[in-house]
Amino acid sequence: MNYPKVLIVEEDSLTSEYLELILNYYDINVIGVTGNLKNGMDIFLKGDTDLIICDINLDDEQSSIDFVRTAKKMSPVHVIFLSGSNDDKILKKALRTHPDAYITKPFSHNQLIVSIKRIAAEGGFRKDVPVSEKPTKRELEIIEQLAKGMTSFQIASALNISFETVQTYRKRILSKFRVNSTSEIIVLALKRNWINSNYSGSAFR
Repeated sequence: MNYPKVLIVEEDSLTSEYLELILNYYDINVIGVTGNLKNGMDIFLKGDTDLIICDINLDDEQSSIDFVRTAKKMSPVHVIFLSGSNDDKILKKALRTHPDAYITKPFSHNQLIVSIKRIAAEGGFRKDVPVSEKPTKRELEIIEQLAKGMTSFQIASALNISFETVQTYRKRILSKFRVNSTSEIIVLALKRNWINSNYSGSAFR
């Protein structure tokens, strides 16, 4: 079974240690553990996260739900919410982000692993694009312009090529790197250091 690379966002140290212990026991790769949403986003952008396990009630300036919503806009990441309460308002708000599971504390290791196995069985976790796979010079130019937040018409003008050519390249890039959106290719480009992180500011606004 294709297990995911997991980011744990949980401020309670005992719970985060328990989660990491469970996942390590099942040989599931934990790429980061944090109780801070800003750090969580930094790890998400640097790592190749397939699954976020997130405490829904983090005591932070940003809400966990907003954090998940932003992450899912960038990449088709899977999400398991952990909650210490049964608050209907919070649950309804969380469900609007379409999480893969919503687990109430305290939970057993079996509940967690069953949820992960179900996600894998229903659609699986994406396979990595080989490290050797890199964009061509023209593809990289297109990606850089997209990361600046430019439209296809603006890119065509900047690179002195036709709008149709830009559209063809965009489709080819998505297919080549197995992604579904502009945000995903930008995230991948940042992770692989194809582009400078300064490019991405306007693309995610």
